[in-house]
Amino acid sequence: MVRKILIAHDLSRRSSVALARAAQLAGQTGAALELLHVVEDDLPAAVIDRRKAEARAVMGDELAALTELAKVTVETIVLVGKDYMDILNRAEKAGADLIVLGVHRADALRSIVVGTTAERLIGFGSRPVLVVKTPPVGPYQRAVVAADVSASARSAAAFACDLLPKSEIRLVHAVAMTGDGGQVKAVEKLEGLRSELRAGGGGAPQLLIRHGSPIAVIRDAAEDAEADLLVVGAQRRAGLTRTLIGEIPEDLLARPPCDLLVVHA
Repeated sequence: MVRKILIAHDLSRRSSVALARAAQLAGQTGAALELLHVVEDDLPAAVIDRRKAEARAVMGDELAALTELAKVTVETIVLVGKDYMDILNRAEKAGADLIVLGVHRADALRSIVVGTTAERLIGFGSRPVLVVKTPPVGPYQRAVVAADVSASARSAAAFACDLLPKSEIRLVHAVAMTGDGGQVKAVEKLEGLRSELRAGGGGAPQLLIRHGSPIAVIRDAAEDAEADLLVVGAQRRAGLTRTLIGEIPEDLLARPPCDLLVVHA
């Protein structure tokens, strides 16, 4: 159950879109909402003070315009620090069940080593991260979950069903063109997982088996379903973030087909 949502806001339009989605989810789930902005600590003191004041003013205006928050507990925090590390530390301290942020700006010169804030939050953190691409027009309607038999996939599917009890959810599993006994067993396990989900109420998610490369299958499934949310599981290995179906491609975070939710095992 989601009881606390942390929204990381960098004062950009992308973050405003993410805040609108976080507000919708908070209103839907009854979760408390924490709005966080981090001012870089290597700036002159006068600049830091000015940016802190600007951040509070901007975020305050945005919060006041969100009617979904009428019955939601909201806290605004402005920190001076190092961006993603402070976001992770604050999420840990606050007991956040979900971190929300906007999709990053496309940058052809972006360093693979440095990475985006989203990649760092996913790679070094352990909490679910929602990267918001599209302004919300209401609750999520259709979600596609990348599914396999790993613990991360199970966590991702369970989290999606818990977060979206009234949404249409499709579990999508990619298989090679030449099947084998292992694939048959995987499908059987996924059928079992499908049956377990939403056992307490609501229909079980649909399970789709498609041939092809995992990323192509995921993108095609999201497009076919007109999904507004794509959910993938992830696990950290030697400091890297990898999904159940292999390493999360830089392309998926750089060009998500819709909003993207990453859930760790």
